[in-house]
Amino acid sequence: MKSSILFLTVLWIACSAASSNAAEGVRPIGLNKQLLVDDCAIADSSHVRRVLGKVTKANGGRPIIVADKPWEDDLFGFYGTVLHDGQKFRMWYHPWAYAVAYAESDDGLHWRKPVLNMYDFSVERAKRETGGEFFPRQGAPTDWHGKQNNIIGFFGDGFTCFLDPHETDPDHRYKACYGHIPKICATLVHSPDGIHWTPYNQGEPVTSRASDTYNQLLWDEQAKTYRLLTRTDFGRDGSEIRGTRVMVNPDVKADPTAWKTVRQWCFDREGPDEFRRRQIYGMTDWIYEGIHFGLMMVYQWPDETPGQPPRLTSDDVDHHERHDRDVIDFFIATCRDGANWDLHWVYADEPFVPRGPDGSFDKDMLVQCSNIVTHQDKHWIYYTGYRERHWRIPRQPAIGLATLPLDRFVGLQASQQTGTMTTVPFELAGEHLTLNAEAPHGEVTVAVLDASGQPIEGFSANDCLRLNDVDDLRLPVRWQGSHRLAELKGRTIRLQFTLTNATLYAFHVQP
Repeated sequence: MKSSILFLTVLWIACSAASSNAAEGVRPIGLNKQLLVDDCAIADSSHVRRVLGKVTKANGGRPIIVADKPWEDDLFGFYGTVLHDGQKFRMWYHPWAYAVAYAESDDGLHWRKPVLNMYDFSVERAKRETGGEFFPRQGAPTDWHGKQNNIIGFFGDGFTCFLDPHETDPDHRYKACYGHIPKICATLVHSPDGIHWTPYNQGEPVTSRASDTYNQLLWDEQAKTYRLLTRTDFGRDGSEIRGTRVMVNPDVKADPTAWKTVRQWCFDREGPDEFRRRQIYGMTDWIYEGIHFGLMMVYQWPDETPGQPPRLTSDDVDHHERHDRDVIDFFIATCRDGANWDLHWVYADEPFVPRGPDGSFDKDMLVQCSNIVTHQDKHWIYYTGYRERHWRIPRQPAIGLATLPLDRFVGLQASQQTGTMTTVPFELAGEHLTLNAEAPHGEVTVAVLDASGQPIEGFSANDCLRLNDVDDLRLPVRWQGSHRLAELKGRTIRLQFTLTNATLYAFHVQP
């Protein structure tokens, strides 16, 4: 009950502007798809609960990419990025700490590591550049060297990149961010192809300290600004208290250093010592359908003692048992402004991609890709899984994949007791209505109401052609007789959904 109250409070704050518009008459929904991750399109509901979508792990829960090259060590995997450029999947990942390697795939499941002949690798060089943070895998050759590898270069910590939809200069199509070594400050680069990179700001940092783990640069089309996410630190009394921050800059080319901090925060809802229970280890922002999805690494029950060195040893390594402390879980959060996140799923302890069972490659830690790929009516969620806890080595990392049906991040669910949800008033801009709904043994009906909440003749729930035993990403809604939604175009309406044994994820008014 307490977490539900907190959830509703956060939603009320996040949607206050939308609610104000609704109170004045109309919310500007237009032809935008409405994902039901929050209450911004909802006026009231009864007997429904919000549920997290269920992902499916690909390849039977086994890895799709493993560390199998001499230059890939026990720090292999994400931080990194996966994009689909319209022809193939492209991946940037760390083969070891602070270096970046490139892979590609035609189907997202089977990956190749092309020979780029760009970086002259040796174990000695890797150890020198990382300050000793190269941990060869058991059985890996330590005398291999040469350029016959897929390494793009040695950058820094937490490298991520993106294909900038706002950019007109082909030399700046790709932009990336990483943590400068050894200054631990965010640094930016750009590229025409994602392979060959040129620094902004002469390669010097563009922010203050605290940019280890994930660093992310992205373009926010709605706000017309670039956003930069890095880690920051709230430590005190010898304890490391990890936090995260978001900054904005409208033009990184004009001035790559002109970053303004919007917000920085750490988990503290349960008081100043909550860091002993959980910490935000790293976070990225994926913008989709007007919603910011926070992809969050949450460090659970950190195994750290002030003044004592971390236990980065192999003394008590256990690659079979699934642990509950000193682990990292993958959660999602949502918001509309890119700064004030709804943390409901964290406090409900419902990870977006759950860790695996005993013996699995992802039983103890998940590190998410910086973004989600949407392709072929699915969301492709790449992550690195670890067989061991945060302060244990070897961890035997590998990259896995989970998928989610299109737009099924969060849904409104009613069980055997019929539930209802009514939208805020909005001006009908289209002629058709489709639903993303799951009711294989249930039913969904839709009524169209006027602005005051009264059913419009011919469009009541009884007039709706009932949607029984359905499971569809684009389910068309129709009413009896000759009544068509196009008749109401331009009017201010509300939609009222009635659900029985059904989950509604989204609705979409279309032309």
